[in-house]
Amino acid sequence: MIFVTSWDDGHPLDERLGDLLDRFGLKASLFVPVRNSEGRPVMATDALRRLDGRFEIGSHTLDHVPLIGLTREECLHQVVEGKVGLEQQLGHAVPGFCYPRGKWNESVRDMVREAGCSYGRTVENFRLDIGADRFSQPVTMQVYPHNKQVLVRNYMRQGRLISRFRVFSAGLWSKDWLDFASRLFDADLGETGVVHVWGHSWEIEEQGLWHKLEDLFAMVASRQPRFCTIGELITDVFKS
Repeated sequence: MIFVTSWDDGHPLDERLGDLLDRFGLKASLFVPVRNSEGRPVMATDALRRLDGRFEIGSHTLDHVPLIGLTREECLHQVVEGKVGLEQQLGHAVPGFCYPRGKWNESVRDMVREAGCSYGRTVENFRLDIGADRFSQPVTMQVYPHNKQVLVRNYMRQGRLISRFRVFSAGLWSKDWLDFASRLFDADLGETGVVHVWGHSWEIEEQGLWHKLEDLFAMVASRQPRFCTIGELITDVFKS
């Protein structure tokens, strides 16, 4: 089994998250906008550099705005300048990308590729694989207390109902997201099954979930899966 975890928005609480990940020897991909149009703070350059190297840092646009509905020029500006701005802060290339709010289409996907990114991460839940397209990378579950109605709505909206049904069912009948994760780790997923957990550190704070997140990381570490960043997994699978 392979375990991947990724965290969006580059909130200053990502430093606390990083310390928790380090405690259990976990890898992670962190997606950071240069600034956040929603008003939430973004890590300063010195904090970002403290996390760089310990974790994979990826782009999350310039202003953390959904790319659907923008003109081609506006979309390219958000993607390119977000990547360039982050690279200037870190002093090296940043190949990974995450679509804000999971909003993307084929046109947006192509612009992300044109900008020189090596992959794009979506929020398509209930997947245990990385699919055939490096620019539409799915996830398995979000660290957030969604009610069952939200889970059903997400499942129906994102398609691939047959292939995602097994994981969706496990999530639907779990008492919470920690129980959901435990059920996945109890399943026989083989060497190539991918459990990809994602979230936002600011939501962990707002929901008072730090202790449960610690329990999740402890459980994952005890099962000893293969730990990967998204970039490492992409490189391994899409070698050509």
